[in-house]
Amino acid sequence: MEFFVLLAAGGIRLASVLALASLGETFSQRSGVLNIGIEGYMTLGTIFGFATAFYTGNPWLGLLAAIASGAILSLIHGYLSITLGVNQMVAGIGIVFFASGLMCLTNARVFEPLPIFPTVECFTPVDVPILSRIPIIGPILFQHSPVTYILFFLVPLFWFILYRTKFGLKIRAAGEFASGSDTMGVNVYRVRYICTLLSGVMGGLAGGFLSLGVARSFQGGMVAGRGFIVLAAIVLGNWNPLRVALACLLFGMVDAFQYRMQILEWGGIPYAFWLMLPYLVTIGALVVTRRVRVPRELTIPYLRERTE
Repeated sequence: MEFFVLLAAGGIRLASVLALASLGETFSQRSGVLNIGIEGYMTLGTIFGFATAFYTGNPWLGLLAAIASGAILSLIHGYLSITLGVNQMVAGIGIVFFASGLMCLTNARVFEPLPIFPTVECFTPVDVPILSRIPIIGPILFQHSPVTYILFFLVPLFWFILYRTKFGLKIRAAGEFASGSDTMGVNVYRVRYICTLLSGVMGGLAGGFLSLGVARSFQGGMVAGRGFIVLAAIVLGNWNPLRVALACLLFGMVDAFQYRMQILEWGGIPYAFWLMLPYLVTIGALVVTRRVRVPRELTIPYLRERTE
């Protein structure tokens, strides 16, 4: 039972990183902008979040720096894909490589010259009074960092905004029929910019939380493809924030499982197999996912016709 409790609690922590990034990316894709660069947002979030917390001693300032880095990068992507109308996949891949290079440069200039391995004050678990003492359920759900608790509210909030508000209707309309939405008075460019910016904010937050709240350290390349798992979770969740969060929980549990299998060295299976397990599950989930409806104008730039 202890193994199950630790596995479930660890799965929720790892799933929180994926879910934070997936919420913003879901909005971006529903508006018509595919953001493959989510891996880049998370990458910059890890380095700038950790570096800021290291020099200020405040993890919350680190999260703000992570959010800012993702937001700036998303505006670059927005300008390329929304204003200029370039290929969104190419722009996203460029964002990933740019972020990876900037991360390597920053790491080489900031942390590698230090005589000792850098440590910072990170987010520690906070026990919810009374609820955290409930057997089994308490340690699984109510002994997490503040960011995870915030996520518990963000998931239904994002669902409510997308499906129960006027702005959510504009988002879905921009991704399904942009020209018709423009005719009805929806500013497609503004909606897509807001959603792309939100994707960057949430992606940077996810990266900052990964280094400050989950790993509680920094290593180059620590995002390790999680941004692409986020993209798979969105497809598996059919662009619905609630279902996407459940898909992230699945991938988070698998990730937590492989970490524990590495420690236990179960069955003498090489650790490399366990490392690739989350990605194998991701591929398998996409293979079995057939009944999904992609937003009609996803990846299609909207260019308003000018009348003389």
